Amino acid sequence: MSDEVWGVHLTGAGKLTKEEREKLIFKLTRMCTFIGCEIPEKVELDGEIIPLHEFMWSLITNKGPLTPEEFAAVDLLHYKIEKKIRKEESEIKSADITKDEARELFVEACGLIRAAVELRDIEKSGTLHDYSHIAVSEKVDAQKRWLEFLKKIK
Repeated sequence: MSDEVWGVHLTGAGKLTKEEREKLIFKLTRMCTFIGCEIPEKVELDGEIIPLHEFMWSLITNKGPLTPEEFAAVDLLHYKIEKKIRKEESEIKSADITKDEARELFVEACGLIRAAVELRDIEKSGTLHDYSHIAVSEKVDAQKRWLEFLKKIK
């Protein structure tokens, strides 16, 4: 593997230095760091191996609106991906790891950031947003019914 990862030079072998950690975290948290990164083929999320690349491809090419079950699954996946990104950032920041391990974490985190951004874009496009709007609308209707009930018993 090359000594350079997305503009951060990790020279030699051995443990990751404090300066190299700071550079990796800086690059990882910059806007648009995910551009050019590939979504990982598979990723372990909460002990379960997810075929992330295949799932994201099917989600992106899905032309119809998602069902409420699909919406819930996508929402949960987004949460788990964000959690995994934070875990990998934390490992880069503080774990006693080698430069090779840091490269692997960095590349996977970049791919996960790309997947998270794609999921967020899908939510904003309206395919998922419709269901969240329905849920809010139903909650407001339930609150109105409750207030009407309270007015009646006064």
